[in-house]
Amino acid sequence: MKYAFLLLILAMTASAELSVCGTEELLPIGFTEEELTRLHEIGVNTVPTAPPPDGTVNPAEWDPATGVFIRWPLGLPYELIVAFSQETTVWVICEESQQGSVESAFTSAGVNMSNVDYFFATTNSIWVRDYGPWFVLLEDGTQGIFDYVYNRPRPDDDQIPVEVGAAWGIPVYISDIVHTGGNYMSSGFGQAMSTNLVYDENGGNEDWVDSQMEIYLGITDYVTMDDPLSYVTIDHIDCWAKMLSPDRVLVLQLPPSHPSYAALETAADLLAGTQSPYGGDWEVIRVASSGSEGYTNSLICNDHVYIPLFGSSLDAAALDVYDTAMPGYTIEGFEHSGWLPDDALHCRTRNVMDSEMLFIRHVPVADEQPADIPVTVDARITCHPSNALTGHSVHYRTGMSGSFTELGMTSTGSDSFTADIPGVIGGQTVQYYIAAADDSGRNESLPRFAPDTWFFQYQTSATGVAHGGPAAHGIDIGSAGPNPFRGSVSIPYTASSATAASVTVWDIAGRVVHRETAELEGGIGSVYWMPDEDVPPGLYLIRLDGPEWSATQRVTLIR
Repeated sequence: MKYAFLLLILAMTASAELSVCGTEELLPIGFTEEELTRLHEIGVNTVPTAPPPDGTVNPAEWDPATGVFIRWPLGLPYELIVAFSQETTVWVICEESQQGSVESAFTSAGVNMSNVDYFFATTNSIWVRDYGPWFVLLEDGTQGIFDYVYNRPRPDDDQIPVEVGAAWGIPVYISDIVHTGGNYMSSGFGQAMSTNLVYDENGGNEDWVDSQMEIYLGITDYVTMDDPLSYVTIDHIDCWAKMLSPDRVLVLQLPPSHPSYAALETAADLLAGTQSPYGGDWEVIRVASSGSEGYTNSLICNDHVYIPLFGSSLDAAALDVYDTAMPGYTIEGFEHSGWLPDDALHCRTRNVMDSEMLFIRHVPVADEQPADIPVTVDARITCHPSNALTGHSVHYRTGMSGSFTELGMTSTGSDSFTADIPGVIGGQTVQYYIAAADDSGRNESLPRFAPDTWFFQYQTSATGVAHGGPAAHGIDIGSAGPNPFRGSVSIPYTASSATAASVTVWDIAGRVVHRETAELEGGIGSVYWMPDEDVPPGLYLIRLDGPEWSATQRVTLIR
């Protein structure tokens, strides 16, 4: 792959920042003038490998983590390291000769040293977000690492993922795609987001980039857009957006007088009109910024959210936005003189994902359900092969308060589980979440940390027919057949008039495997899905979304 760079966009020189310990003049997050003369060095030592097996998942930032990578000398306030060390393992990337300096500085600052560990390596810079390892969950429940060409001529940084894999015994899968961690957000459900920088740096070859993301990371829905911030030169998506869950994304909101206001509103509208892995559109939450505060450059690590503060009058409001958007999470803010609008806390940290992750994936049921009819909840639940599942259940309640009733989920094979929530009378709200446990002592729920965070929920129709169902809009949807099926499956319909419907197919892990727009003619017809040969057997959800209705059916593909 030929690497192409837009120098006028990416070139950035800045006044030097000293490390917190005062021992190093830190490289900027962009290029130095000297580095602009060495762009030809980027990727010269990269040797691509075969991709991981099919079924690979790139977890989201909020998925289970066991630690946080940072780099010494630091570009982070000691108060943040103290906070990390109270909750998780702080992995310090440094040279072995620097360990004594780290221990002395951390001990003086009050860091919990029992939660500090070291990864000895030589680095060029502090931007572990951009060059650090991207952890993936392989189909068998074990862990892998995705490596790519780091988009800076910093060879020591670029080797860190390979060195981590070698030291920790984790297979590393290498692509020659040029990328950077700050320009990437994963939903954990096969959908990810970046700015178009990723295309610009790879010769504008969008199809090739998308294919690399799919075969190495399992990304089947790669959402990209122009960077909207004229005052940011690195074009990283974490400078203005932050996924908070598989259906909620935080976006900066600039004052209308700001030169980037219109472009940022366009980007926010684009996200609000993009389908999330949960089936509906992304819920876009806004956080106010004058342009000097990069509040989206935060880190989610398990049930804590660490947010950069800028000594601004907007700081308190930003914390309130996170607190409202992420109930049940501990929200903490950290001020630091080194934070910039396009470079703050997220840029300088990276989660170490749990190598024995207990993993739950589920596509929520439709928002409206018929009354008095059981509602089927399907999920994929996997654990590390050295562990065994000891529990898998749905917890539900009728109404917005009160205790939850537990239902055991039945295995349907291939890590798939199902349970039926009993039907309830019309006009009710039903809330539910999924929980699982394994014999390693891990316990997880989806949504994560439920019931202390949020829930899935649906309403039952007072008439016995869901108001958002097709029948209310002149569409009669029949049962999919044949089911199970081999080559293709059809969903018959009768429509009172012609209409269009989007057709989306998810696997049991919530990954989109097919999407198209179907024209439903008036009268009798069918919608067909013919899976590609590389689509594995298993349970799939087919959802038809019309202008004011939706319908979901379960089908089983056999080979």
